[in-house]
Amino acid sequence: MVKNYDVIVVGAGFGGVVCGALLAKQGLQTLILDKNTRPGGKQTGFSINGFKFEMWPTYGIPIEIGPFVDAFKALGIESKLDVIPKNTALMYRRPNGKWITTVTGGRQETDPTENMFNSWNLKPKEREVALQVLAEAAVLTPEQLDALDDVSVKQWVAQRGEIPKPLFGFFAVHSNLMATGLYELVAMSEISRIMQIFGSSTTGFPRGGYSRVVDDILKVFKANGGTLKLNTRVEKILVEDGRVTGVATKDRVYKSHIVVSNAGLQPTVLKLVGEEYFDKGYVGYVKDIVPSLGFCNQRYIFSKPVMKYGMFLGTSEDSYIDVDRLAEMKKGKIPEVLSVYGVCPAVFDPSMAPNGKQMLLIGAWCSPDPDAKEVRSVQKKVDELFEEMFPEAVSYIESKEGYVGPAQVSKLSRDSVLPGLGGEAVGLAVTVGYCGKHKPSPKSPLPGLFFVGHDAGGGAFIGTHQAVSSGLRVAPLVHHYYLEKKAVLRQ
Repeated sequence: MVKNYDVIVVGAGFGGVVCGALLAKQGLQTLILDKNTRPGGKQTGFSINGFKFEMWPTYGIPIEIGPFVDAFKALGIESKLDVIPKNTALMYRRPNGKWITTVTGGRQETDPTENMFNSWNLKPKEREVALQVLAEAAVLTPEQLDALDDVSVKQWVAQRGEIPKPLFGFFAVHSNLMATGLYELVAMSEISRIMQIFGSSTTGFPRGGYSRVVDDILKVFKANGGTLKLNTRVEKILVEDGRVTGVATKDRVYKSHIVVSNAGLQPTVLKLVGEEYFDKGYVGYVKDIVPSLGFCNQRYIFSKPVMKYGMFLGTSEDSYIDVDRLAEMKKGKIPEVLSVYGVCPAVFDPSMAPNGKQMLLIGAWCSPDPDAKEVRSVQKKVDELFEEMFPEAVSYIESKEGYVGPAQVSKLSRDSVLPGLGGEAVGLAVTVGYCGKHKPSPKSPLPGLFFVGHDAGGGAFIGTHQAVSSGLRVAPLVHHYYLEKKAVLRQ
């Protein structure tokens, strides 16, 4: 059976659903196909035993500005972006092993650096240096940011001269956290742009979780005639006479002269299309793009609501992962302190847990390799650190479940097509040479094929936000291409 569409979107992650909804709103007959039983990609929502949650901890939608706000405005549903700001905890482990907690509200503090400096135990002179460096990173002009697309975080920090060790740790840790990469490789422009956005907006957690956000977008998609087919794996993107002609699933062909892939840049080029349809130079370029870090997560079920904070981040001056530490972790050598990240959805929205209970999503960064051997050791270390950070909560842990690592991420989202890749927490292109003005183009060399999602086309920001940003940017490109082809066909 064959069905014709104006556009086919492969994958219902945030990039795919935003792009698809915008195209449907423009009047294009749009089909979204996804291999999973639920939409959302890496932010797929789950509901088990009365708990609602995502695959792993996710937090931080800016309320006033940013891609989510822009997308909901463009879709005409701005009022539906219901984001809940709550107190969150930044926890810092001093060299003596003592954890210092800084509580931040959903609204930005007047001077958010003061408590951070106190937790770092900085001396007056060190505070002056740290404040100067942080201010410099946060007020860069667009032209300066563009120049930093070619400068790594490590290089930029080194250019500042001798700085307090906790400040160095801050930039190294936030390369892991905000860019999901390594500070030797992440572009400083990425970190600065993220700091600017977070520093100028209130952040929070969406009511009902990220799956509700996906559902709101898909309602617009369907209301404008869009078709969503779940549990439908695309086996091949079809090519004839040097251009895209549609996609094939196990038992059906869907025809279109435009295919937008939200399945990942490398899986699309190397598997869904096939490298024989691309120039060897382009194939080499795609194979060389460095992935983000992976993330391994587990779920704690508490017998009572013991977590006070909706989000917490535990770090130290030495809890970052760099190139050497990642290599050691792959061999099973886990650092004494890892950066630990957790989100308790029910603190933000009590409806996301049964009455009187809580679920905590908690984990740490790791290799993106679906066959990563360090995952269990990392999760064991996370357990140890949680006991240090929240000793009063340990006795209320009813169960631990839902171990998720790069293998599960790859199965849910992008197929592994190269050794050691596939389980990336956000995707590709988080390093110098692939960020900002160097971001991979969403328009492929193959006529009619576009990429959407974290890997291509988006603006600088944290993973999910880059995907939404990409959807916003790619949809107009696709619509323009559609109009061009339509005009040619009418001649």
